[in-house]
Amino acid sequence: MIWCLRNIGVRLWITVLVAVPCCFYLMPWLSRFFSGTDPVFIIFFMVVFWYAVVSFLMHIAGGKMIKKLLQEADLWERAAILNKARKKYLQAVRIYDSFLLSPLAAGKIRSLITRSIARFSLTFDSEDDSFRQAVMVHLASDPWDETLVELWLKRFVSSRTPEPQEQDLMTRLADIHYGNPRLMPLLTRIFLDSGRMDFSAKQLFARAMEDPELSKIYRQRIQALLGESEQTLGRFPMQKIHDKTDAESPAIDRQALPGLVTTVSANIRKLFHHVLRIFSSVLNVAGACLNHFMAVIKKQSRWRFYVKAVIMGLLCLWLVVFIYNTVTHLKTPKPVIKTDVVIEKSVSRPFTIQVAAYLKQTHAEQYIRVLKQKGIDARIKQTSGGGKTWYLIQVSEFEDRKTAAAYGNRLKSQKVIEDFFVSNK
Repeated sequence: MIWCLRNIGVRLWITVLVAVPCCFYLMPWLSRFFSGTDPVFIIFFMVVFWYAVVSFLMHIAGGKMIKKLLQEADLWERAAILNKARKKYLQAVRIYDSFLLSPLAAGKIRSLITRSIARFSLTFDSEDDSFRQAVMVHLASDPWDETLVELWLKRFVSSRTPEPQEQDLMTRLADIHYGNPRLMPLLTRIFLDSGRMDFSAKQLFARAMEDPELSKIYRQRIQALLGESEQTLGRFPMQKIHDKTDAESPAIDRQALPGLVTTVSANIRKLFHHVLRIFSSVLNVAGACLNHFMAVIKKQSRWRFYVKAVIMGLLCLWLVVFIYNTVTHLKTPKPVIKTDVVIEKSVSRPFTIQVAAYLKQTHAEQYIRVLKQKGIDARIKQTSGGGKTWYLIQVSEFEDRKTAAAYGNRLKSQKVIEDFFVSNK
């Protein structure tokens, strides 16, 4: 709610900065064009128009910035440079939390961000709290994403006990996937390790007892936990497996429905009339004040120029301060780290180009052989990231970044390599 109010407030602020000068310069022409119309209504519709334009442009700009950052994060992720990828994801989140996106149309972008961060966090075992929250948000909004649900459940199989918030999400997943052959074994083991004995757990255990393989593994643990026989669990009531299109609705008394609709519509009409009356009163007072002010200005023609100049100057100053605060807010200052000065021997050719990254050494060695057959000087560099060992393929050595980029572009144009980026050894 606070995020929505902040975004609406910033949009109104920018709208006022744009609409007020337009009202000053376009009001004479609009008054002649819409002759007989109260100037207050003309100003109101101009403000609404500029608010819509400002909101549209800001939303488009914010969406493009976020999508570009997610694409860059994906490239760094595929290159196994996880710190760069993590920074890009966090920048995308900061832009989402800013005022750029429209609160009414941010749902699709939120889903895109949470799924990208959840995939990154679950693939590379990121334990960052903000990334864990993104995983929770994505699975809560889309619990039918079986691939990410499976990766998330595997974290609890032998590592740690779910926290209360994670238990709530796991209960929902169990109610949806208790008949899924891929996820049911993981859910059964986690629920048994947690000592769950609620309705969702008993429903899951009853389905596990029906599976021959799971029954062999967990029969004794389930009976010891619940103290119930296999026949008793077999008669446990099964609810319908939820589908993505299911919608549970409470029973409705159709005989009382017409009277209820009439009462609700009458109350809505009364509320609408009260709101409209208050709004009209406010507009009339504002219009009277504005007309009185314009009349005073018209009588004092010599002050007209000075009033316009002062107002335009204040608006320009306001706009400059706003832009400065916005830019400084979006830029995250880098932390200052105190380091000791270490004198090292200068490297004559410190740059190289990285063309691939593999998790298996055999794949990296095979690609090295292919490159050497084409007369390219290539080597393997081993590094660690995300709890895994990566084998990076690096090509040649260069004195500066420009020469390395030129060589990489030449290999790419010859279709010797698919892509590359310059690395400082």
